[in-house]
Amino acid sequence: ESDAARSPLWTERSLRRRLEIATVPYAEMRAVSKMLGGTLNTAFVTAAAHAAGRYHDMMGAPVESLRASMAISTRTDESQSNAFSLARMLVPTADMPIADRFAAVNEILAATRSANTSNALDAIATVSTVMPTSVITRLARSQAETVDFATSNVRAAGIPLYVAGSKLLANYPIGPLAGVAFNMTLLSYMGSLDVGINIDEAAVESPDLLRESLEQSFRELVALAPETPRPAADTATPPPPPPPAAKRRWFRRSR
Repeated sequence: ESDAARSPLWTERSLRRRLEIATVPYAEMRAVSKMLGGTLNTAFVTAAAHAAGRYHDMMGAPVESLRASMAISTRTDESQSNAFSLARMLVPTADMPIADRFAAVNEILAATRSANTSNALDAIATVSTVMPTSVITRLARSQAETVDFATSNVRAAGIPLYVAGSKLLANYPIGPLAGVAFNMTLLSYMGSLDVGINIDEAAVESPDLLRESLEQSFRELVALAPETPRPAADTATPPPPPPPAAKRRWFRRSR
């Protein structure tokens, strides 16, 4: 693909990096994803698109859509290694309720998976073993220039992890930029969604605003989660307390 990235702001690139993190409750995000008819991946990309749109609005450069990339797992049950394909898609970033954006992103992700639109990126990986490094570098750079931001959902361990005997409390993944303005990577661990954000400081003028926009997007999604029903209080009349035990009387024998 030769289409350029869509952002009027994220045009510069550099080697300067800014790392940010965020934590999102897993149960609430999973519940709202199911309620809205999508998956956790849908919620993740929706939050990124919502934040990117808000960032552009706040910077005075609203944009209708941006091109995102997402690593889609192609791992099979028989495979023991991580296998994935990179998909690119246009996601809506115009001002709209986050539930409407979720529905739009859900349709886009479904179409992207079925259409297998990642042929250009996959082709680079296929021919990289027979082509000179300089050619591969130019090809990869030209493809990266068509993407505004990247997202990835990484599989985590389902058990607590320890390092030198100390329990790992959180695990924030940092994905490579590879020529995009920012990369947001998600990893679920012990009831939380740990999010790592790798930002190119030349592209994103205000990393703090981007982080705040992402946090706001996650809060808006979590706010849509259905309330977990609490167990009904027991209104039955409690049984009467047992009678006090009779005191034993002792009598002194007379001699």
